[in-house]
Amino acid sequence: MHATWRARQVPQLVVAALIAAGTLAGAGVSSALAAGCQSWVNGQPPSPGSTDSRLRGVAVLSACDAWAVGSQIGTGASQTLIEHWDGAAWSVVPSPSPGAFLNVLYTVRATSADSIWAVGRFGSAGGDHTLIEHWNGTVWSVVPSPGPAGSELTAVRVVSAPDVWAVGDTFDGTRSRTLIMRWNGSAWTRVASPNPGGPADSDVLAGIAATSPSNAWAVGEISDGTTFRTLILRWNGARWARIASPSPGTHSELFAVAATSAVNAWAVGAAVVRGKSDTLILHWNGKNWSRSPSPGGNAGSDSFLAGVTATSRANALAVGGYSGSGNPGRTLVLRWSGSAWRRVPSPDPGPSGNALYAVAASSAGNAWAVGIFRQGLTGLALAIHCC
Repeated sequence: MHATWRARQVPQLVVAALIAAGTLAGAGVSSALAAGCQSWVNGQPPSPGSTDSRLRGVAVLSACDAWAVGSQIGTGASQTLIEHWDGAAWSVVPSPSPGAFLNVLYTVRATSADSIWAVGRFGSAGGDHTLIEHWNGTVWSVVPSPGPAGSELTAVRVVSAPDVWAVGDTFDGTRSRTLIMRWNGSAWTRVASPNPGGPADSDVLAGIAATSPSNAWAVGEISDGTTFRTLILRWNGARWARIASPSPGTHSELFAVAATSAVNAWAVGAAVVRGKSDTLILHWNGKNWSRSPSPGGNAGSDSFLAGVTATSRANALAVGGYSGSGNPGRTLVLRWSGSAWRRVPSPDPGPSGNALYAVAASSAGNAWAVGIFRQGLTGLALAIHCC
């Protein structure tokens, strides 16, 4: 099982804590929201899977147009799940599931209302394969991708209609290697990417952001199975190269990245410091990556961030979850107001297993975050809206 596959369900740093969690008092939440969206409300989407439905990626075009992707499980193999927000309600839109054993979509991004990309993986007798699907305004269809067997794509980002990036990893039989693909308007091709880990290390990518044809970021991790370090790659218009990044504690991973310009980017994840999982936020200022102080959940809880979006230097959102003693899992939303990250209130519709995996915004005043919550043993799709 790939590291990024585990991370996209619940970051592995906090899996044990989430399983063992109970309840905590809801202290430590800032009541003051920055300008822009004023509160997060539950916009419950359908959950067609009889045992598990979860949304892992979201794209927001406008207040009346958003897409979310993920997976659903009933009987047999998991199936892709795609839902659309029309300004009043979420509805399931049919989507291909080519795999006999597994089908999942991790991320979605839009070029326009009639050109949208979603990526993930499917499993067949020949192993795992990259999965790329495209919306043409009428139907979703599979687009061929050059990933070898043992591959997955975990993130996609649109620069323009003929310029789209997708990242993930591929397993060579011994270790995972970075995988980067690019759409040129007619076909997906694989692009050379660094693997800076040692001979026993796995290098995987979980998130990508781009602001121009000559400025893109990809983030993930380097791991020997015990120690995890952050991995950040940059595209300069000609090649991908590793850029130094902080790796605090004994175990650091990055799950998502967002950028508004060549001198402003955010990467988020989790880091184990003194045996406790903390939120991890890194910032790029045009010269280097540095850690930005960020709150987590309640005191004593284990926290992670899985998604981030930014609309300007003064506005960004990061989402994830936290758990602690007696806590069964709660959503976590942080907001950057231009000077500091602060926690803001967020809904927890389920009695347990509430977590957010992704966030996207069309403006400072319109954002969606998606994930999962649980009713008993059943996983249900979660979408919350800030406006």
